[in-house]
Amino acid sequence: MHTDRDSITATVSSSSPQKSIMQRFAHLLSAQGIEAVTSMVFFLYLARLDASVFGEVMYAMAAGSIVMKVVQFGLYYPLVSDLGSASPGEEPEILNRVNVIKFLLLVPSMVVIFGIVFYRGFSLQMGLVIVFVCLGFALEAFAETFFADFRVRGLQDREARARITSSVVSYGFGFGTAALGFSPIVVSLFKLISAGIRTWYGAADYLKDYSARIVSIPNWPMVWKVFSAASVFAVIEILGIIYNKTNIFFLEEAAGVKGVALYSATWNLVDPVSILASEQFLGWVIFPLLATLWWKRRQSVDKLVRSNAQWLMALAFPIMFVLHTESGLMIGLVYGQGYEQAIWMQQYLVWTILISFENNLFSYVMMVAGAAKTLLIFTIAATLLNLVFNLVLVAPLGLEGACLVIILTKLSMMVFTFLYCQIRFRFFGWKDFLFPLLLGIASVVVFVGLEPVVTLHPAVAITLALYSGAVFVLGPRFMGRLPAKKPASNTDSP
Repeated sequence: MHTDRDSITATVSSSSPQKSIMQRFAHLLSAQGIEAVTSMVFFLYLARLDASVFGEVMYAMAAGSIVMKVVQFGLYYPLVSDLGSASPGEEPEILNRVNVIKFLLLVPSMVVIFGIVFYRGFSLQMGLVIVFVCLGFALEAFAETFFADFRVRGLQDREARARITSSVVSYGFGFGTAALGFSPIVVSLFKLISAGIRTWYGAADYLKDYSARIVSIPNWPMVWKVFSAASVFAVIEILGIIYNKTNIFFLEEAAGVKGVALYSATWNLVDPVSILASEQFLGWVIFPLLATLWWKRRQSVDKLVRSNAQWLMALAFPIMFVLHTESGLMIGLVYGQGYEQAIWMQQYLVWTILISFENNLFSYVMMVAGAAKTLLIFTIAATLLNLVFNLVLVAPLGLEGACLVIILTKLSMMVFTFLYCQIRFRFFGWKDFLFPLLLGIASVVVFVGLEPVVTLHPAVAITLALYSGAVFVLGPRFMGRLPAKKPASNTDSP
């Protein structure tokens, strides 16, 4: 296997220069948009239809996301590296050994899920909902193997088609069966349908492109090498998804599935914003850009990181402002009666947006700098703190405690990664964040002064317009221009 540096370099240099990073990102972003809309329609309808069923499904989704991370096991990083450096004809063996590892992880993962369902004494309905949703998540991990191959070859359009089709069909199935009054057990099959469609698309293209069997006897020593190489990234990802979801499990014990439904209602509005910037933009655009510059033009990295951190803060503030001030309108329009408590929860949870933006940037810096093991230590520490926060806060404070848990956990992780990057690389001076901070404070003062005079919604609109104008007129002077859309060199990332 390659070292961290070799892995990143191979990933960047192997892809076709004929498609820019932003073109490839646009394909996947379009698919993400369709998935976001279809899932939102389904989950909002389910929340309005029956809060208890919505709570059961969201509990299952939280468990399923953990199962998927376990089955994926951080294999994406060595998989992309190996595909990028593979000789013609080696791809089927590389893909096959990754799927073998995933199958070996799927079986014990589902055994654990059955054990949890039995141990917790869930009803037959809730138990089957959890099992079917978790199995769907687990099977989607196999589709991700084929999608990684698409990305290396610059075929993100294929992945986008698979994701769009699966989203429309699966969430359409869920919406339709719920509307027709089918059992929640039948409704929960939507995730299995999604997994089936995505895997079928990936496998069909695999057979067409490589004319090789889907399953063959792998090279077991290489399987072990891939597993070992992925282990650090796997633990980071698994712990990350765990500390993002544990408050739901503690909340279910303290407040039941109705409490989970209330928390999930506002989390489903806030979290997609964090994902769009911190995973899609940072993970698919800025991370490959950093990876390219780190080893080729190291002197350019400081400015790139500093400018990204400043702009991410400047862009996070107006998003947080709107979600906070208009939380009552949003929750009322989206969920209707019965979700009033989600309003103040959203005002808490908006802080996770800024924290996630910055933390993910610093985490990616650590990865390209070869500090994955240090990042793992930070993740373990954050997970332990998360368990403490859950034990101390959720039982006595309920919904408020669940909100505080996720905020404090993410904040702890951001502090760890920021301090590491600052101590080691000295990216920032004390003046670097003054512009977005002072502009944010000034905008709040303007809003507080305007609201009694022009009422809430006009005050929000005027404040947002003034802030946006100031950011885009003065921002380049104090923070530099937004980062380039692609590296200066003739290489792209998958």
